[in-house]
Amino acid sequence: MQNFLKRFSISLLLGANVCTTLLLWLCVALTFVSPDAIPRLSLLTLAFPVFLAVEVLFLLFWLLFYARLALVPVVGLLVVGGYILDYCPLRLPAETDGTDSALTVISYNVGGMSDKEQRAELLSFLGTADADIVCLQELPGHFIENHRKWVDSMSYHTLQSGSVAILSRRPFLSDTLHISFPTRSNSSFACLIDLDGDSLLVVNNHLESNHLSEEEKSEYAHTITDPHRQTIKSSSRMLVGKLSEAAGYRGAQADSVCAFIDRYTGHPTIVCGDLNETPISYVYQQFDRHLVSAYREAGTGPGFSYSRRSFPVRIDHLFHSPHWTCTAYRIDRTISVSDHYPLIVRLRKKVQ
Repeated sequence: MQNFLKRFSISLLLGANVCTTLLLWLCVALTFVSPDAIPRLSLLTLAFPVFLAVEVLFLLFWLLFYARLALVPVVGLLVVGGYILDYCPLRLPAETDGTDSALTVISYNVGGMSDKEQRAELLSFLGTADADIVCLQELPGHFIENHRKWVDSMSYHTLQSGSVAILSRRPFLSDTLHISFPTRSNSSFACLIDLDGDSLLVVNNHLESNHLSEEEKSEYAHTITDPHRQTIKSSSRMLVGKLSEAAGYRGAQADSVCAFIDRYTGHPTIVCGDLNETPISYVYQQFDRHLVSAYREAGTGPGFSYSRRSFPVRIDHLFHSPHWTCTAYRIDRTISVSDHYPLIVRLRKKVQ
């Protein structure tokens, strides 16, 4: 009887491990299908870190109690190893003295900045960072004109389209290059920048927001600990509906931006912004298939860029063409202007 219970328990755990492995693989498979075709199912990719953690726990369990079966989670992890490194690069932070790169780029969703203190904090942060190119999202339309004296003192040239703006120390070679895509309120645009006699394409993105109100975000957080089943059910239905609708928009938007980038194939390019998607998503992987992920190249750990405790995710990203090498990537958590953190990225141009 004891042997039967042992075999039954092992079979049950093995079945659970196989199911976890298949779900982990399904998350990765979904990154090849645009979420506008399967918006609700595409949300399963958000559970990738959960399945990954369970897979690692299974690996530790089998190694401790039944080593032969450790092969199951090992194979499961190896098959999606590249995606694990997209989500959580495993490398030691590199020391840099700031002289190893030709270009410093900041990408930051500033969250609208509703009060004077936030605007002053942003200007102080940007002044200290002293970046060559600054890409901002959710910037008030009047912000640049209201702070023209500061902008001129920092020697920035500026372009803005809606709430998306680019500030550059180098002159612009073009006006705003608009990128058309279906949206409710978000936008992307590009421009060409003079970089030592060459032209650099910069694309600043704010892809479709989930449009969750503060009340809805709080309600979602409450369901995590609320034992009332009906509350959880209604909140989950609301959340899935809104997230899947926004995911559908972002799939089409990513395709539009990538089609625009394809027109500049072989051109030095930087693409950044608030993509509202994690690394295990169709949107992120579409950009990664066209360009190089700066965080994968120089980041360490999960690198959460969205600061609400209920949603610890990395949804702000920067990609570059193979003309560049990312030598440093930092997510600055010292500034509290927004519910996002700014990305500070150093790029060194490769010698051709």
